[in-house]
Order: sequence, then C-alpha cells, then structure tokens
Amino acid sequence: GTILYVHILLKPAYAARGLPKGELILGWLSIGLMAITGTLLTLARIPSFHLFYTTRFGILLGIKIILFIIMASSAAVVTFVIGPRMKKRMKLPAARNGEPFSSAELSYFDGKEGRPAYFAYQGKVYDVSSSRLWREGSHMKKHGAGSDLTDLLKTAPHGDEKILGMPVVGSLITGETKGKPPRHEKAFYLMAYMNLVFVFVITFIVALWRWT
Repeated sequence: GTILYVHILLKPAYAARGLPKGELILGWLSIGLMAITGTLLTLARIPSFHLFYTTRFGILLGIKIILFIIMASSAAVVTFVIGPRMKKRMKLPAARNGEPFSSAELSYFDGKEGRPAYFAYQGKVYDVSSSRLWREGSHMKKHGAGSDLTDLLKTAPHGDEKILGMPVVGSLITGETKGKPPRHEKAFYLMAYMNLVFVFVITFIVALWRWT
C-alpha cells in the first residue's frame, strides 16, 4: 500500500530531490511490520524447509520472500546510499529579485530545510514561501516547488488569479538543453519502478494461492 501511494499518488519525482522524512518513516515501518508478520506466518505454515521446494504453496511463498528481500534491500540502498546523494546540493544561490533563473537554479528553491519556495508559471518565477498552502515546498502533496509547473497547474481547480497574486521574483530562462541526470538519480527511478512491478507480481502470487 505504501509503494502504491508513493508511486501512483505522489509519483517518484516527488522524492527525486531528496527523500521526504514522512514517507521514509512510513516505508520503513511497513517493511518492519511485513518482515515480522511474514516471519511468524511462515513459521506457522512451513514447519520444514523442504516444503519450500516440494509444494506449490512453498514454492510461491519462496518466490514472494525473495522478492521482499530484494525490495527491502533496494529500500536500504535508496535510504542510506542514494538518498544522501540526492540531498547534497551546491551552495544555495542568493535570492535575486527580477533576475532570470535557469532550471537548475530554480530547483534549489524547493522550500525544504528552510530554503525559499519558488516555482515557475508561464515564464515567471513566483515566491510562495509565506503561503500556508505551500508548506515545506509542497502544495496539496501534488505539486512541488523548485520547478516549472505551467503544465501541471493548468489542470488545477482554481484559476490563474491564485497564482498571479503571488510575489514575482524573476523569470525563467526557456529553451535550455537539459543535461543527463546523474547515475544515482537513474538508479533511484529504476529501483522505484522495479518495486512497483514487484508489488503487482506479489499480488499475482497471492491470487494464485487463492486460486489453489
């Protein structure tokens, strides 16, 4: 459930610039709970190791356990290796009123850890640091500061007046050529979607149990 919440509702890009503490705690609590309950249930249903490879139930359970171990291992890598790298940033540029921002410069102003919260809309950069609707640089857990939200906010239930009423601090440089994402960011997305696939595989395994 936690994986589906993060992948479908929040999207992996929500955590691409640093793992949110709340979702991180929720994820590890879920992993710990699954490990404890899964171990107890396995001991209750599989009294002998040979049942793992001599029965249909045992084989499916073994596959499920292997997938869980891979998912937990990838979570550890993301938390303790990839996560710290994503949180490392260059020195925060000084806020500049009226000057243009590149996409890379704008990404620093994500509203997290005391940083200002800026976002771009239709070529202008707005400051929402003081808005109660943008706490920690996140708006309704759907939109994050530090990026160009022109396309995303077109589907917002409110009109442009809510955005245009925010202070303008500069403009966004358009037509930039995006560089390749770093390896750790590629690894993060790979593991994120790998775990999403594993969730559906495990669901299929549970369905096979029910079928038999």
